[in-house]
Amino acid sequence: MFHVIVAVLSVFGALWTLAIWLVGGFTIALPGMTIQSHDPFRPLALAAIAALIYVSTSGPIVIRRLITPWAILLALCPAVAGIARNSWTAGGADSYAYVSQAELWSQGRLVVPVPLAATAPWPDAVWTFAPHGFRPAVANAAIVPVTAPGLPLIMAAAKTVAGHCAMFLITPLSGALLVWLTFAIGRRLDAEVMGLVGAWLVATSPAVLAMLVSPMSDVPAAALWAAAIFFTLGRSPKSAAAAGLSASAAILVRPNLAPLAAILVLWKFWSERSVNPVALMIAGTLPGCVFIAWLNNSLYGSPLASGYGSLSNLFSMANVPTNFQRYGGWLIDSQTPLVVLGIAALIVPLKIVWPTPARQRAATLLGANVVTVWALYLIYTPYEAWWFLRFLLPCWPAICLGTAAVFVRMAQSRRVLVRVAAMAMILGLGVYGIRFAVRNGAFPTGEGDHRYVSLAKLVEEATDPSSVIFAGQHSGPTRYYAGRVIVRFDLLNRAWLDRAVQWLNTQGRRPYFLLEEWEMPLFQERFAPASRLGSLALAPVMAYRAPGVPGAIYLFDPARPDGGMLNSVPPAAARAKCVAPSPLLYWR
Repeated sequence: MFHVIVAVLSVFGALWTLAIWLVGGFTIALPGMTIQSHDPFRPLALAAIAALIYVSTSGPIVIRRLITPWAILLALCPAVAGIARNSWTAGGADSYAYVSQAELWSQGRLVVPVPLAATAPWPDAVWTFAPHGFRPAVANAAIVPVTAPGLPLIMAAAKTVAGHCAMFLITPLSGALLVWLTFAIGRRLDAEVMGLVGAWLVATSPAVLAMLVSPMSDVPAAALWAAAIFFTLGRSPKSAAAAGLSASAAILVRPNLAPLAAILVLWKFWSERSVNPVALMIAGTLPGCVFIAWLNNSLYGSPLASGYGSLSNLFSMANVPTNFQRYGGWLIDSQTPLVVLGIAALIVPLKIVWPTPARQRAATLLGANVVTVWALYLIYTPYEAWWFLRFLLPCWPAICLGTAAVFVRMAQSRRVLVRVAAMAMILGLGVYGIRFAVRNGAFPTGEGDHRYVSLAKLVEEATDPSSVIFAGQHSGPTRYYAGRVIVRFDLLNRAWLDRAVQWLNTQGRRPYFLLEEWEMPLFQERFAPASRLGSLALAPVMAYRAPGVPGAIYLFDPARPDGGMLNSVPPAAARAKCVAPSPLLYWR
């Protein structure tokens, strides 16, 4: 009876936590009392403590029966959290880039003509008409997407089957797949408990949680590489072929990680000493590589070109010290120093942690995965925010399984205190990870990214369809949700602001400036020395303050320097959770 009570408490705590994640908390009024619950950590702590007691007092047979149900529950958690807190928005630069490219795949074209750019007199005009995530085409006045095609293709397929909003479900569902595959890798090694602990660490990782709420490629890429590792560990020809196909899909999502496919192939040959499975893996991998080469050649002029620019500008050995310090610090801050034990267990696969030859060989594969991903991103352009750990997510299952292997071996100790300490650290790591994610902005409060929709719909309401919006951060969403042509102020020649405004007026294309508060000093610094309008000595015609987001967003009309405030309440069209693009998205 005791075990039943503890099990019920554990499940109840987990479901209560999911309910809070789903609705953001709730208040229940009863006669004579009011029940409030807005903090997910209290029921989560209840679930964790009850699970610890259950595991500590139950026999191995009972525990084994519950491993798969627990793994399923863990896999559901990121999907529920990602859907509940989803932005449903093509908001930031990357989100807009993926969603807008998915729209282009749905239409069967990737080259978007911009006729206005053909006659614009300022330097590099086509560049200035390209929102974030786009660049000039190799010929004519047109723009093309810069992001890899894998995620947009999946999103386009989802939209075709289930409608526009289905595109935003891909990332949360990929999170569920990533957690389940982490467990499945452990089970393939006949180490279900290790797989379950690894899945727990992935599901509660701040870097994973932060990437569940936006249409980004990081979690899908990690899930596909986890699938490739899972199938590589198989022994059948079907598994070898599936490993190649998974790697092919992963390369479409994140082409710069193509060397990981070579690591899988080399490990397969070293492990099995057979040409047939290697040939099947290579055959499965080739379609993705060939498609990427063809697409790069079509869009950027060379099979080895990238939409993001030359490789020499993106990668440099000089970036290694900075990136090692940042990624290493962020990893320890978000996952605690205990994660270093997991990485070390993979790099040096000792028998005490990996007791069988098969597990030691698998640890070598997982370690090679970690080293390769880190090597590729240590030389990449440095970034400054902790959530850029997202780049490293393709090695997260390996890191978490390495950490799990250490603690599972500790939990198998004959000493009760060591076992209890190991299980307490396992649960503590997960709870710490969730708290870190929440405290460090993984789940934005207030309006969050939906402010991009609100502002775009206000712009749509306030301006004529022929208007041209000078913007930076809002360039993509304004084009997507308002259907307005944009000019990137951060790419416009410093001496051309006044003349560009004058030229647009002569073309009957009324210009506006759309700037976040933090962008205004950048705008003034760029243009004030050479342009009258660059000082922004204008009164805004619209100011919008998004709930929960610091700073305001302003719309300036050079033709109305004295302002005269327009409506700043988002229209009804902006209130839907998932808003479709403007019918004028590709208006010319």
